[in-house]
Amino acid sequence: MSATYLTKIEIDHEAAFKTGLRDSYTWHQKIWEAFPGRDGQARDFLTRLDEIDGGLRLLVLSSEAAHRPDWCPEPSWHSKAVGESFFSHPSYQFSLVANPTKKVKSENNPKNGRRVPLVKREDLLNWLQRKGEQHGFTIDLESTRTVPRPRQSFIKKGTAGLHTATEFSGTLSVTNLESFRHAAQHGIGSAKAFGFGMLCLIPLTNSNLKP
Repeated sequence: MSATYLTKIEIDHEAAFKTGLRDSYTWHQKIWEAFPGRDGQARDFLTRLDEIDGGLRLLVLSSEAAHRPDWCPEPSWHSKAVGESFFSHPSYQFSLVANPTKKVKSENNPKNGRRVPLVKREDLLNWLQRKGEQHGFTIDLESTRTVPRPRQSFIKKGTAGLHTATEFSGTLSVTNLESFRHAAQHGIGSAKAFGFGMLCLIPLTNSNLKP
């Protein structure tokens, strides 16, 4: 597994407004400034945007060290390397903000169909369970929480769009270390450029396992 870096940015709503950070996509665009000299290259980082008391928090998971951009106040910037051993535990508490969808047939486009959001808890858990099978982990279905988040609107290249977000949280057990590490570094599901797909993890040890 290549090097991994976790960056946290916390700023108040006024500072975000002045900087033009109005949605998860504009955050994604602005954070590119933390990786200078990479015009035209493919994105290789994940982001997650959360509301916190008095402001906003952006998490960035990247394969190279990020550099604080001018728009980010120095006290708001925290970045560190994540050791490879962090991803070698057998189980974790997790939180995942995702954009779960399914493809339905469309009369206008019968081959590709269209994507619609999943909203029922059973459908959401089935989606996450399938993703776990693809990415080397299993989840405790009964204890996994599914919390709907406000819909996220954005403007990309002058076109308005909308994503439906769900936050999953619970515990997971690793079944395939290589697949799990890849998912932890590259994300799960669609719309990663809009702040979806990052697995936020806390290793479970004997001292914090639930009875």
